[in-house]
Amino acid sequence: MNINVQLVLNTTIAIPSIQSSGVTCVLVVSNIDLPTNLAIMKPSTFLETSIKDFTVNINNDYRYLKTGYYVSLHAEILGSPVIPSSENILDANRIPLLLLKASKAGIPTLPFLVTDSVKQVMSSFEFPVVVFAVNPFSYEGFEIAKNRSALYRAIKSLGRNYKFAVCVQPLLGEMFTFKSIFGRCKQAKSIEQISRKVYDVFEVPICKLHIQRIGKKVHLCGLQPLRKEELLAVDVEIISEEISQLSKNGDYLIG
Repeated sequence: MNINVQLVLNTTIAIPSIQSSGVTCVLVVSNIDLPTNLAIMKPSTFLETSIKDFTVNINNDYRYLKTGYYVSLHAEILGSPVIPSSENILDANRIPLLLLKASKAGIPTLPFLVTDSVKQVMSSFEFPVVVFAVNPFSYEGFEIAKNRSALYRAIKSLGRNYKFAVCVQPLLGEMFTFKSIFGRCKQAKSIEQISRKVYDVFEVPICKLHIQRIGKKVHLCGLQPLRKEELLAVDVEIISEEISQLSKNGDYLIG
């Protein structure tokens, strides 16, 4: 079967999904400017169309009610398969759901507690602890609390003045944050494996992952969107290289 691909950014993960779905065309919607002559549809344009194709949604921010979320939702309303799905977007950006789903898929995680109570945290974990926001609108990553006063401040800040609960995990090692692009990252093998597994499960093309390194073991702790300015020229070049490689292989028609 010949597949007309307008743009594909990953040869090892995205393509098999497209082939198995019987899709003959791939539509890429991106808010990121790429150094390529290939046509890419902007999110604002896509949201005004009724194009029904396998959609790859490339965005630096997939949070709930952000444009990246609406692109996937729009594709689903049209009946088109899309990466990432709106369900995966919601699950990946809610830390407790992220950790539960990741754990079920065999990704190493740590115990966590969802609460707005300092007392409950102190009865469950020893200091220091890592505190993540739970509300779907938050961009913040995490705060480390080494004592009771710092914990109060973290819960108040990340919980939007106690309007939302937070997700607390024990800090047993070293926190480490890195960019993940289609599950790829230039990190140690154990970290790269987690990055790829997270993409396999949630299919979020671009994000920032928070892990905790305890000795030689690494554990997934959280996921966060990237700010556009965090996406460096070298990251964009990696995407362009993937496009060029597809063209050289001749396996798929690009353009």
